[in-house]
Amino acid sequence: MANNTRQVLTNKPLTFKIDIDDQDNRLDCAWFNPIVNDEIESLRSKDRSDRKLVNLQPYCANVHGGKRLPKGIVIEEDEFNKIPYIRSTDIKNLRVNLSDAVKISGEIHRLIQNYQLRKSDIALTIVGTIGEVGLLEDEVEVCDFTENIARIRINEDSILPRFLLYFLDSELGKIQSERFSVGSLQYKLSLQSCRNINIYLPFSNGKYDIEKQKYIVDTVDTIIEKAENYKQKSKRLIEESRNIVAKNIGLPIPSNDLKQYSMFLTDLNSNEYSRLDALFNNPYRKELLNIFKSYPTKPLGELIKPQVGNKILPSDFYKLVELEQIDEETGRIINYQEVPELGSEKILLKKGNLLISKLQPEKGKVVIVPDSYDTSVGSSELLPYSLTSNEVSIKYLWAVLRSNYILKQWEYELTGSSRMRIGPNEIKGTIIPIPERGIQEQIVTEIEEKINESDKLLENAGQLYTSAKRKFVELLLNN
Repeated sequence: MANNTRQVLTNKPLTFKIDIDDQDNRLDCAWFNPIVNDEIESLRSKDRSDRKLVNLQPYCANVHGGKRLPKGIVIEEDEFNKIPYIRSTDIKNLRVNLSDAVKISGEIHRLIQNYQLRKSDIALTIVGTIGEVGLLEDEVEVCDFTENIARIRINEDSILPRFLLYFLDSELGKIQSERFSVGSLQYKLSLQSCRNINIYLPFSNGKYDIEKQKYIVDTVDTIIEKAENYKQKSKRLIEESRNIVAKNIGLPIPSNDLKQYSMFLTDLNSNEYSRLDALFNNPYRKELLNIFKSYPTKPLGELIKPQVGNKILPSDFYKLVELEQIDEETGRIINYQEVPELGSEKILLKKGNLLISKLQPEKGKVVIVPDSYDTSVGSSELLPYSLTSNEVSIKYLWAVLRSNYILKQWEYELTGSSRMRIGPNEIKGTIIPIPERGIQEQIVTEIEEKINESDKLLENAGQLYTSAKRKFVELLLNN
């Protein structure tokens, strides 16, 4: 590109003229964006003996891809599956989150065992949501990962893992991952493009300055540690909010779990429609339901009905809510995506109605549709209901459906083999404790107070994370 003929006409929206060199093989604006190009070139042209711009590979690290599971392989939940399989959704908060990762069997692992993450590797998402980075901080014997992630294995003689992590998460790293991304409906960052990302590194006497990197990392870590403290306090408030229903209603919840009832006898009634599986007939479920006999209750099917009027009108773009965009900790929609077409079956969202996840409902994905999502669309894994009874408020119903009184019932009413779900009949038969209105209102008020306080702490944490990013760039460029 001939820089002397390029002209930036305006920044909002960004408009510019270009000349194309013979070496340019892309015509999209992202590639020729002068703001991105100028940012990198300004680093390259700085006359500094203590800083140098180098390619990620081979100077700092080696980049390799993961492996898709073989066609036809389905991950089944099983207590014998121990090997983590890292997906893009497991790259959160600058970490590779092993605790939330799905687990695969040794048999599946042997099919993809040449694609491993190990401690101090950095994972970079390269499909869909591009540029999310996380460091694997834990010692792990085996850890597989998907093809939607690039594994960056550090050369620790030249760069510290956390320094590279912070660089890739900074504006200097993000603008490059965005620039290199290609695609129409779904963006992708190639492995070769990852290798070509430029890293700005401290140097001393012609060698990589690890001490300077350490100083920058330690300074940023101090800010991030404060942010993490806010997040932990926020998490404790959410945990407290989940216990408010039981505290106000006062019914005990049995402490036994499925493992303590690995073998049992049960009497099956003669109803031809009754379930014969061990999960449904587990004594824990019966013990839980017996506790409700001393308290006013009703089946959920007598309090709600399936939503009517579910026709989705044609549109140029749809506001789509998938399961992963519902926060199971707070029971709220936290994001959406705009799509030009729906593809598979979807449901219509109506303000004030209740959404219950069919898939793994015991995790608490129950939502009241806010006004801002009225007429949006949602995953077919969500079941929409409207309130029909004046015995409970919609907010109380949302609160109690996310309590252990209900989640434990659903845990023992799941059906399926690979992906456990709950059906409409089980939802209708769910037993709901119904306290007097004053207690319902108290429950809702206390939960909302906890969540609001948690939101404020998360806002403080977010401001600190932003401050940490800025501090990293400031120290890198000016110190």
